[in-house]
Amino acid sequence: DVIERTARKKKKKDKEVAAAPAKKPEPKPSVVRNGLFKVTKVNQDWFFEIGDSLIGREFLTTTRYTSTPASSGKFGGEQVNEQTVYWEVSPDSQLLLRAKLLINTADSNQIINKAITISNENPIIGSFKIESHKNKAYKIKVNSFFNEDNPAVGIPETTKKNYGLAAQVAGASFIEDIKSFPMNTEIRMVKTWKTGPTSTLPTARYTGKATFGLNISFILLPEKPMMRRYFDPRVGYFADSYNEFTDEQQRVQSKRFIVRYRLEPKPEDVEKMKRGELVEPVKPIVYYIDPATPKQWRKYLIQGVNDWQKAFEKAGFKNAIIGKEWPENDSTMSLEDARYSVIRYLASPIENAYGPNVHDPRTGEILESHICWYHNVMSLLHDWYMIQASSIDEAAQKMNFDEELMGELIRFVSSHEVGHSLGLRHNFGASST
Repeated sequence: DVIERTARKKKKKDKEVAAAPAKKPEPKPSVVRNGLFKVTKVNQDWFFEIGDSLIGREFLTTTRYTSTPASSGKFGGEQVNEQTVYWEVSPDSQLLLRAKLLINTADSNQIINKAITISNENPIIGSFKIESHKNKAYKIKVNSFFNEDNPAVGIPETTKKNYGLAAQVAGASFIEDIKSFPMNTEIRMVKTWKTGPTSTLPTARYTGKATFGLNISFILLPEKPMMRRYFDPRVGYFADSYNEFTDEQQRVQSKRFIVRYRLEPKPEDVEKMKRGELVEPVKPIVYYIDPATPKQWRKYLIQGVNDWQKAFEKAGFKNAIIGKEWPENDSTMSLEDARYSVIRYLASPIENAYGPNVHDPRTGEILESHICWYHNVMSLLHDWYMIQASSIDEAAQKMNFDEELMGELIRFVSSHEVGHSLGLRHNFGASST
């Protein structure tokens, strides 16, 4: 009887196992990219794997337009947003993304720091279910965070109001691609909004919708921040500031520090530099020329960059700053990639150019720059030079300047905007005009 009952049980179990559906293997990722965050794509879902060592580290996110509607006044390559963020594991095992705002600060050993902590809560801008925690990394799905209308890493509310943008159109907003590199991860997106009655965009009048291309960069900030250099009003640097609180002070102090590149000699060259010899920096400053730039003007833009080499030689560095053509056939490089500084060429009737920079908000360390060059700045240069120099220079008496003359004027403005992107203001104090 015992043998028969055992046999029947085994037979019944075998039938149940045979009847049970086979467990489907997990689908293999169609995209696997290693870098700052490991990026994978399964079907239409994008995932980040964020290492344990990156929890609590600070990142700078920059958002740039990759494409814009006609007559919006903005162009592909221009920056639209910036945040300092960090990852945090919540008590209920969610992975949180917080924005960190540097407004008020105190050293952790100061008693007043307790008051700072409770009165400067950093906002949570994203909450993610942890899919798994393997190989010392948190895996999260990021589709909804990037696809939704998130002003912290997208178009800010004030900008949307200016354009008359209303609700985002979910079916017409999507992630194009995500790439990851050792120090940064790049998310490229397309986003579409319905437009309200106040919108002045031509696309709103004809379609009731407006589509923008966006690129978000996550840049890992240095674990050991660069030493701040405090601002002196006698020297024209751009500067950031924050309020510093201490137990001993009788009045709150505003600390201002300049923005500048971190140029350092190679360890083996330190003594040479001390002796006054010119040395090359560990990481030179490189500006690439947008491949959308008409070919005849590229060499003059490069000369405008290289004109700054003499200034850096006075500071002890040779080949510290270099202008280069963009390698158009290199598929591993992207104009929006946060590792590269670029002079972006914008097809615009605006008579201007400007030289901003992206810098570490904690210290002022410049990380990269996208100088924006409007095509019609040549009209401004023509009129300036004709009015100021035509009485003594026959070359300035033409409605269309010779290529060499216009090239030299372009070189002058290129050098000027590079100076701004290096952190320097207009030199009004030393100008006789």
